[in-house]
Amino acid sequence: MKLPVDLLEFISAGKQLEYDPDTCEAGMVKIRSFANLKYERFPVETSSSKSFKQDPNYPNVNSYLVLGVNLVESCTNDYDPAGILIWLPIEKRYGVWDASHCTIIMFGIDITWKNIIATPSDYINAGWFSTEDPELLEVFELLPWLNNHPYSNNQLYDPQPA
Repeated sequence: MKLPVDLLEFISAGKQLEYDPDTCEAGMVKIRSFANLKYERFPVETSSSKSFKQDPNYPNVNSYLVLGVNLVESCTNDYDPAGILIWLPIEKRYGVWDASHCTIIMFGIDITWKNIIATPSDYINAGWFSTEDPELLEVFELLPWLNNHPYSNNQLYDPQPA
């Protein structure tokens, strides 16, 4: 599994994110141990995307399975931890998976794990709150057809093993 060096060092040292859980919709998240990291498939529903008609598979395809690594083991608020923070190995970016809308929001290409640990709640909250200010947090909608993610016409609601 190819993960960024700063993320590997953080997890290998047994560290956890440090922030005020009251500033974060998920509360306090627990980062997975290295032994619990694995590739998973996150469903992305393209019909809600503003760009869905640009998909070369449109109108026959409306669901993709995006390869990712779920970084969060648990959280203190009542949310499923799947997708709260993910590493996207094909895109080589961090992001969040919105399980309610089956979308993935990616952070800017220059965002490293060191950026995330500096202000964790900003990145975790990207799954719930959109930012109007790109200087505050630059985010992009993942368009799965651009990177040849497998697709399925049957919508899946749970991450699937690779």
